[in-house]
Amino acid sequence: MLCALTTSAVAAGAPVPPAPTFAKTVVVQPVSGTVLIRTPGATYYTRLTTARTVPLGTVVDTTVGRVELTSANPQPGSVQSGQFFKGTFQVRQSRTGGGLVSLVLRDSITRQSGCTPTSAHPAALSKRLLGLLRGSAKGHFRTVGRFSAATVLGTNWGVRDRCDGTLTVVREGVVSVRDFVHHKTVVVRTGQTYLAKAP
Repeated sequence: MLCALTTSAVAAGAPVPPAPTFAKTVVVQPVSGTVLIRTPGATYYTRLTTARTVPLGTVVDTTVGRVELTSANPQPGSVQSGQFFKGTFQVRQSRTGGGLVSLVLRDSITRQSGCTPTSAHPAALSKRLLGLLRGSAKGHFRTVGRFSAATVLGTNWGVRDRCDGTLTVVREGVVSVRDFVHHKTVVVRTGQTYLAKAP
């Protein structure tokens, strides 16, 4: 019966679901809340209402929503998916690195305007939040902040750009964090955090 229904649907001209192209496009689909996207060259954000294919370089705003992102792997027919929320990011994917997808945080507040030292502590940087992104995914994904990048090893994690550095929080699984300032890699596990301190 299932085969008959599937055949009928195809015969009736059912729409083919969007599919990603390796190192060229990804598929984004709203899961909950409001998700906005801005494709390369576009001036304004538009609301994402259904699954669609977008080019690399697209900026996704999940500040008050949640999106599922699917990308293609180098192996033909192989894809990976993850859900991301609570922040704004730009999607990148290189032809090298085994299909690694980079989600680069777009801070809502600039460091120049949001991190002015106080008169009481002129040399200290605060923990004020500049940008945030949380994710739940398995596959070749990484979130990139100002001072570190967190590469997924199958997990639920979050990255926060703050005045005093980039904080990685691991809620489940394992994340490999590359500290740009100190040029080292740190493995962060469930319940742990790592702050890549600003110089």
